[in-house]
Amino acid sequence: MKYHLDTIPVWDAFSEDSECPFCILEHKSEQSYVESHLGGSVMEPDTRIEVNEKGFCPHHNALLYQAQNRLGLALMTHTHSLETMKKMNKKIEELEKAMKNPEKISRLLAKKMSGGESRLQHSIRSFSDWLLSHLNRCTICDKISYTLNRYAYTMIYLWENDSEFRKTMQGSKGLCMSHLPLILNMAAEQLSSRKQTEFLKELLSLQMENMERLEKELHWFTQKFDYKNQDKPWGSSRDALPRILQKFTGKYME
Repeated sequence: MKYHLDTIPVWDAFSEDSECPFCILEHKSEQSYVESHLGGSVMEPDTRIEVNEKGFCPHHNALLYQAQNRLGLALMTHTHSLETMKKMNKKIEELEKAMKNPEKISRLLAKKMSGGESRLQHSIRSFSDWLLSHLNRCTICDKISYTLNRYAYTMIYLWENDSEFRKTMQGSKGLCMSHLPLILNMAAEQLSSRKQTEFLKELLSLQMENMERLEKELHWFTQKFDYKNQDKPWGSSRDALPRILQKFTGKYME
């Protein structure tokens, strides 16, 4: 997939004092897409078609609901519910047919089914799989994923072509473990073997250096609960716990 460069947001994120610049980029992208889906795009045909097909995940449904534009969300949810009901009715019809003759298996179906599975068991599993896939689809998640891939492409490009950005990256606190795979995969896709080796040495060294820093900060955080240390300075350890949790899972912004 081809991505265009979007350098300003990447530069801005790496210029902030953060445990992960891509957490900042993801947070800002998410806010933008939540706002846009409750703004003028609510009535745009392309948006409605996509929302009708995919809907939103539980997390983004909650953010959309909290945004207080209940009418916009209700309009999108209503048409999505109509589309979902059509698909669910088809799945229920398949299940009802199987319930009437649960042991009957067509030759075509037998080839697709795993060993020993009855027609009814197959229909139940198919319905359950559809329900789970429906819950895991989300218009906003897909847009954020594409945007972060674009930013990852931009980061790799800047590292390779802009010496000032390279210095800025080396002076940063690295990435969280949630966004690190995105960058590693983009580096493998975009860089030559020689450049990949060079990039990995810099990035992984940066990662371990900052993991060690956080571990020491968190250790001092725990030691501050000992009465013998209560009058000693916190240093940078006061918020070490949420920051190291961000390093593991992403998202912490405060």
